[in-house]
Amino acid sequence: MEALAIAGGAALCMGAVVALVAVALAAGRRRERDRRQALDLWAAARGWTVVVKPAVDWGSRLPGRNRRGVTLALTGPLWGRRASVADYSYTEVTSTGGADGTKTTTHHFTVLVVHLDRPSPLLGVAPRGTLDRWGRALFGAGATLGHEEFDRAFRVVGDPGASPYPLSPALLAAHVAGAAPSWTVSGTDLVTCTPGRLKDPQTIPYLLGSLYRVADLLTGRAPVAGPT
Repeated sequence: MEALAIAGGAALCMGAVVALVAVALAAGRRRERDRRQALDLWAAARGWTVVVKPAVDWGSRLPGRNRRGVTLALTGPLWGRRASVADYSYTEVTSTGGADGTKTTTHHFTVLVVHLDRPSPLLGVAPRGTLDRWGRALFGAGATLGHEEFDRAFRVVGDPGASPYPLSPALLAAHVAGAAPSWTVSGTDLVTCTPGRLKDPQTIPYLLGSLYRVADLLTGRAPVAGPT
């Protein structure tokens, strides 16, 4: 009888776990439906397009280098340029040293893109810490510019002399002041990313603001509106 009671209790516990997992999955699907609806409505109201699994190469310049990691992108006009915001993720498998052997973690990012007029070979700026963690594998060791404050905290990736976009003193100063994000440009796509998935489409202009500052400083264009 005691064995039956134990077995029954274990079955009840297992049933409760399964039920909790099912509820969590259903809630996750509902949140994703609501999020997609909000993104679609925001895009439609502003003349933006929403593309599932867009044919872009942004993932090759992002943490994890997952070329297929961009699963959803919104693209449209903003402040006199075209911009994109996208979902990106990559999965990391690490050794736990335990009986299970490995642990799988999926990292989510929001990709921010400003589309420039002229194409460029690879060029970018990344904090030294970022290069130490993942940028070195993407871009190599990085170059210095002879600007003491900038070189202490940042490295340039790519060849500045091959790009039509100069790294002006104003742009370097913006990085030193913490007013510009790390970024890369390749072709006409100026790209950065921020951790986490995009939840509220109303934050899109705010998220893009600092990257627009980089675009304006690279191209020498006076800001149209918005970025502060």
